[in-house]
Amino acid sequence: MTHQKWLLHELDHWHRDGIIDGAVQEALQKRYAADPSAVSWRQIILCSLGALLIGLGVIALLAANWDFLSREMRAFIALLPLTLCVGAYLLGLKKGWKSQGFFEPLGIFWGLAVGTGLALIAQTYQISGDEIAFTMAWTLMLLPVMYATRSVSAALGYFIGLFVWACLVYDVSSSTRMMFWPLACLAVPLIVSLRKESPNGIRAGIVTWGAALCATAALGLTLEKTLPGLWMIIYSGMFASLLLGGIICEPRNISIWQTPMRTLGGCGLAVLLYLLTFRWPWKEIGWHYYRSAQSVSYVDSALALLAPVLSVILLVFAHRRREHGFPAHTLWGLAPIAVAIAYCITSSGTYLAGISAIVITLFLGVLGLAVLAKGIIDRQVIFVNCGVLIVLGLILGKFFTSDVGFTVKGIAFIICGCLFFAVNMLAGRQLKKAGGAQ
Repeated sequence: MTHQKWLLHELDHWHRDGIIDGAVQEALQKRYAADPSAVSWRQIILCSLGALLIGLGVIALLAANWDFLSREMRAFIALLPLTLCVGAYLLGLKKGWKSQGFFEPLGIFWGLAVGTGLALIAQTYQISGDEIAFTMAWTLMLLPVMYATRSVSAALGYFIGLFVWACLVYDVSSSTRMMFWPLACLAVPLIVSLRKESPNGIRAGIVTWGAALCATAALGLTLEKTLPGLWMIIYSGMFASLLLGGIICEPRNISIWQTPMRTLGGCGLAVLLYLLTFRWPWKEIGWHYYRSAQSVSYVDSALALLAPVLSVILLVFAHRRREHGFPAHTLWGLAPIAVAIAYCITSSGTYLAGISAIVITLFLGVLGLAVLAKGIIDRQVIFVNCGVLIVLGLILGKFFTSDVGFTVKGIAFIICGCLFFAVNMLAGRQLKKAGGAQ
C-alpha cells in the first residue's frame, strides 16, 4: 500500500514535468487506484486485539458468575456469542462488506465463541469427554469459521489445534495420529485461494508459515519409528519438496518472510544435512535395529520411498522455470537421494557410519559451492552469503569438533571470518561492475 500511494503521489509531478502525458496519467491512476474497501494492517491488528480482549473479558465474566446461573441461563449464554457471530457474518454478507478489518476480528471472536460454547455446554449438561475430544471438536468447528471469514487467525488456530491434538494422541494410537494429514489437507484450498488472491500478500504468507511449521513438527509425531533412521530420508524429502514447491509456486525477488516454503525448506534441509555430517546420527540405524512391529509400521517405509520420488518429480517441474537462472536447486532436490544412499551404506554395517558422514559432508560442500556460484552468476548477494555460510559452517563445524588446541581453533575462526568478509566485498564489487555494464 505504501508503494501504491507513493506512485499515485508522483504521477502529478511526472505530468507537471512533462515525463508523461494526461492519458498515461489517467490510465495509471485507474490501474493503481486505491481500493476503498482496503484496510491497513495496523487497523486489522488493532481490531483483532480488541476482539481478542473482548472475548477473553466475556470468558472471565462468565467464569466469575457461573455458579449463580441456572442451567437454562448457562445454555443461553453459551450459545449467545455464537449466535451473535453468525448474525454479524450474515449482516456483513447482506451489506456487501469485504474488508478484512471486519472479518479478521470476527474470525477471532467466533473462534473463541466456539471453544467457550463447547466447554460451557459440556459442563452444563455433564457431557462425558476428555481433552482429546474437546480439542478435536473445537478444531473441526474452526474449519467453517476459517472459510466463512477467511481469517488468518482462524486458519492458524486450525493448524495449531490439529498439532495439539496430535500431541495429545501420541500415546493413544499410531493410526489415529495419521488423521492429522487428511484433516490438514482440508485447509489447503483456503491457502491456494489466498495465494491466488494476492501472491505477494502477507496474509497468504502467514497462513503458509503456520501450516508448514505445524506440518514439519507433526511429521515427527506421526512417524512409527520402528525402523531407526528412516526419519533422515523422510525429513530430507519433506524439506526438499517444500523448497522445490516454493520455487514453482512462490514469486521471486520478494522478502524471505513472504516465501515460507522456500525459506523453511532451504533452511531446514541445510541444518539437517549439516547434522548428518557427523557420525552420531548414523549409529544404530537400519534393519539390524528393527523394533517391534506395530499396526501401521509400513507408513515410515512408504514415506521413505515416496520422499525421494516426490522431490525428483518437483525437480522436473522446477527445471521448467528457466527464469531461475543457475539451477543450484538441482542439488537441493537430489538431497533425499544422497541421504538414502548414505542410509543404505550404514545399514550394511554400523562400522560404515563414518563413510555415510563423509558422503553427506562432500554433498553439502558441493551444495554450498553451487549456491555461491548461483549468487555470483545471477548477481544475488543473498545467495553469495548463503553459499559462504554453508561452506564456512561446514569447515568450522568439523574443525571445532576435532582434538586441536583452542589457539589453533581461534586462529582458524579469525581466518574464516576474514574470508567471509573478503568474499562478500569481492562479490559486491563484481555485482556492481556487472550492474554498471548493463
